[in-house]
Amino acid sequence: MSLKRRLLPAALLMSLSAPVAGLFVALSPVSAQAAVRADDQITAYTADATLTKDGQLQVKETVDLTAGGTTFSRTLTTRARSDSDRDRTYEVTNVSATVNGQPAQGFQNESTDNGRKLTLNVSGQSKIVYSYTVDNVVADSTEGREVSWPVVQGFATSIPTASLSINIPFATWVTCFAGRTGSSMPCTSSQLAESAALEIQQNGVPAGGRVTFLTGLSDQANIQPNAEYATRWSLGRAFTVDFTTVGLAVVVFGLGLLGAVALWFFRGRDAAKVGDGAPERPVLDGADGPQFAAPDGIRPGQVGTVVDETADVVDITATLLDLAVRNYLTIVEQPRESHFGRLDWELRRLHPGGPELLAYEKALLDAVFADGDAVLVSALGPALRPRLNLVREQLYADVVTQGWFKSRPDADRNRWTTAGLVLLGAGVVLTIVLAIVSKFALVGFAVMAAGVVLALIGQVAPARTARGAAVLGRVAGLQHYLTNETSADLPQSHRLEFASRCLPYAAVLGLTEKWALEIAATDDDDDPDAGIGWYSGPENWHLSDIGESLSNFVTSFGGSLTTARRLFG
Repeated sequence: MSLKRRLLPAALLMSLSAPVAGLFVALSPVSAQAAVRADDQITAYTADATLTKDGQLQVKETVDLTAGGTTFSRTLTTRARSDSDRDRTYEVTNVSATVNGQPAQGFQNESTDNGRKLTLNVSGQSKIVYSYTVDNVVADSTEGREVSWPVVQGFATSIPTASLSINIPFATWVTCFAGRTGSSMPCTSSQLAESAALEIQQNGVPAGGRVTFLTGLSDQANIQPNAEYATRWSLGRAFTVDFTTVGLAVVVFGLGLLGAVALWFFRGRDAAKVGDGAPERPVLDGADGPQFAAPDGIRPGQVGTVVDETADVVDITATLLDLAVRNYLTIVEQPRESHFGRLDWELRRLHPGGPELLAYEKALLDAVFADGDAVLVSALGPALRPRLNLVREQLYADVVTQGWFKSRPDADRNRWTTAGLVLLGAGVVLTIVLAIVSKFALVGFAVMAAGVVLALIGQVAPARTARGAAVLGRVAGLQHYLTNETSADLPQSHRLEFASRCLPYAAVLGLTEKWALEIAATDDDDDPDAGIGWYSGPENWHLSDIGESLSNFVTSFGGSLTTARRLFG
């Protein structure tokens, strides 16, 4: 059989499989890893390689070098770009080197990023022989089984002529590429001899250049493919959107959601169903006429905490109004400096209160009047805010003492929120880990979302006891009454006191204006009024103005505490 030389046409190159084609366009940056010295000169280069039955390529390179220094280094690649998602990986073993027929002095075989750096001691005219075995060189492609390897690589100085003889049993065709990294320039010559040896010659290999051969195997070759690939990390791959990743993320989020709902169902629901609440008429008929009587003697601050499971600014404001109506303090509206001047009120303590006060009521009185028995609302906010924690603590403790909650609602929320934040944090860590090692970072997002859901469900998780649910039902009935009824059916002599007692409950339930107007409606003349005991105004003040006055007071007093809202979350 005559010698035949077979070059791959351009069309065939374009049809090469991604794993092989990628090898030609993206090898490890060997030129950057080798130490460049302009005074080193390679005068001759030859290489012999043989493919074993195990699919390993045994390589022997002979380099004639005129050394300009005492050390010489080159790098063998172990990882090269294959396609858009993967890198081709190789294993280089059994590396050795001789200089002028003797074991190389100072020889070092070091692992680097995507390669192995070989360093040895040389001086003057030297003949260096490298020997190594490279695995994973056989791959399946659209053109059949192929063998490829960049034999010439990693030299920091140019090579005038590189001659390669490669023994590949059952080789059917050969092609070769040369030049710098990324070049697809064919080699000077490449041919397939009758002995199945590949004869390759390349004139002028630049510094940092390479010579890569590619040959096909016939069906008679009993050599199994052993190419290995490593997935290259990218943000797009880490957050791959496909049936597997999205499906698994949905399953994980579904399990997290199901778990959160199950926790709420078994731990976060009220012990009994809360009824709609029939109208709860807070009127007690006695010898002295009809009197206000709250359901179960519940106080306004307790109402607010039972309803929304939070001791907040509204509850504090309603409690202060209730203490005023019960004659523990009086609210004095201050005269305005001008028609458009700012409204202000002075709070005056009437007596300290005794054991009849609930702990949180006593704490509020002491907090408001800590600096004296009279204080302006406009000056109260900065002084009161640091003292409100005790009021809040006492109010939460009170609803537990009353048996309406098994544990403090704020503590329950904190536990659920903490659990949700821990799960969220675990999701963040999992997302980072999965993004680094796989394409399933969306699963970490699903865990994060489950943590957010758990924290949100925790905000409604404080569970009322059966007793608390019953009280809530009665509060709903009271709200129904305050919303839809008036004091018009009561004797005129009792309407003012009754409306005043209703006002704090109306304030906590969002009905301040309605019941303030109920109080104003008791003003039956055009004469100025001195006040109604717990509330008085400036000169020429009329009781008919109390609707606007009280609405402004509630807004101003609550507003003075707004910046401390975090205390009541």
